[in-house]
Amino acid sequence: MKCLWMTLPFLILGLAFAAEPDSVPSRSYLKKLDSLERTLPAGSGEIRLTIAEARALAESAESLRAKNPKSPRLASKDSACQLYWQIIENQMASQKNRLAIEEKRQKQAQVRGDIRRIQEKIAEVRGGRALGLEEDLQRERVRLAKTNSAMDSAMTAAAAREALRAEEAKAREDSLNRLLLEERAKAEARQNEAKNKLNELQSKLIQVTEDARGIILSMSDILFDVDKATLKSDLKTSLARVAGILSVYQELHVSVEGHTDNTGSAEHNRKLSEQRAKNVLDFLVAQGIDGSRLVSKGYGMSVPVADNSTKEGRQKNRRVDLVIKDKVLE
Repeated sequence: MKCLWMTLPFLILGLAFAAEPDSVPSRSYLKKLDSLERTLPAGSGEIRLTIAEARALAESAESLRAKNPKSPRLASKDSACQLYWQIIENQMASQKNRLAIEEKRQKQAQVRGDIRRIQEKIAEVRGGRALGLEEDLQRERVRLAKTNSAMDSAMTAAAAREALRAEEAKAREDSLNRLLLEERAKAEARQNEAKNKLNELQSKLIQVTEDARGIILSMSDILFDVDKATLKSDLKTSLARVAGILSVYQELHVSVEGHTDNTGSAEHNRKLSEQRAKNVLDFLVAQGIDGSRLVSKGYGMSVPVADNSTKEGRQKNRRVDLVIKDKVLE
């Protein structure tokens, strides 16, 4: 039963790979990964982590494929998925080999114990001068010694296979890391290109900056009616240009964040900031931007960027920010 439990995950893995050896990961393929994970024995933490990473990447590829089947990012995502499959396969084989080595070690320890007990018995028999029994014990000792030697050879060969597998695994992981670094470099280039285009919107009412969160497009509340969430025509014009840029750089995701000063109640300011952020999001969706790339939230007066004790500070705090970041960099 123990042997079957150890072998079952590897059998499932083989069937999964045999079913779709060269295909792009699909929903059915992801289900096979789930089945494989459920059968993993204890001590498979590293494999589970790799499966989780592979699943997240495959789901990301499926989501991107559904939105944009011709996206240039699909090729690199699919290549990364295939590398993950190879790494999982290698990890499974390595674990199987390690389990086999451990089983051989246990058997070898038992054989060595048997040899030791026989040698002790031979010494006892010699003391009693029972020649026939001594010869039988000597033959058994020789047989066990040969078994022990064969096990030594098998363990040496298994260790060599494990070393080779470790080299192959490192090569695949290095390839995956290079691929992910290349994807990140492309994402950074895309974001820089988008920032250059967004900089063209820079004005007294719209400020374009960048920090660890991404590109920040900060719009003054002057672009809204006083104490209302209605978008003025100037804001719609600017947002239409933003939508045009987002339609070109479809990997960019946007968080629309509404903010107010500390004038009025916290509840009123929160609701106003939420509605302004939502109206901006709705306008971008109306311009053809996929809603799954957008989120909105109102922070009210809780995240000021200037001193609320001055008129100028309150003016700066009344704003809607578009936080724009490439999905790969999130």
